[in-house]
Amino acid sequence: MNISRADIAWLYPEWGLGDLWCLTFVRDVDEIEALRRMGASEESIEPLTYEQLIDGGLFPDTVLAGRLGDWTALIEVYGWHATEIDTLRALSSGTESVSVLRHDYASDDFAYAVDGELITCFDPGIPAWRSGSDPDRLVNVMRDAGFDPDYTPGDSHDGATGRRPNVASALLLVARLTGVMLTEEILNGPWLGGSVA
Repeated sequence: MNISRADIAWLYPEWGLGDLWCLTFVRDVDEIEALRRMGASEESIEPLTYEQLIDGGLFPDTVLAGRLGDWTALIEVYGWHATEIDTLRALSSGTESVSVLRHDYASDDFAYAVDGELITCFDPGIPAWRSGSDPDRLVNVMRDAGFDPDYTPGDSHDGATGRRPNVASALLLVARLTGVMLTEEILNGPWLGGSVA
């Protein structure tokens, strides 16, 4: 699947998912297991739509889970549990997970983990400051998604590129890594919700 920046552009404005959210993808793990790994209790897992989540004010304690091909997508509104190291380890145990956090009031985050190990993590606005056990593993995919892996704010080429790295670039990176993307139609479809409070 050839996913472009235009395909994910609807997620980034505030009318998309808002100004604080975390979107995570976990490979080959079903929705119920993904919610369990997030810390949701079995009895809290039930069918839930995005509209019900928002209208019912169930965030940030409720996480949505839905299947997209080989991946389960997890949506946290006003939450970021999936980027915490213990949750990353649990989500990626025996598989892989990738998360993007948009946090307009603090800092954004990108995290990629495999089999319980954080491989690469960075703030999408400062891609040169990567951490993890193999911070350069995704450099080629980063470039493909429009990142300059050596970019730091204030670089002399800021004006030349005309586009500073941001969460939109991180969303494209996730789409390139997973081969799937969240669309408005999928967002409005059926999901499972679970409380991680």
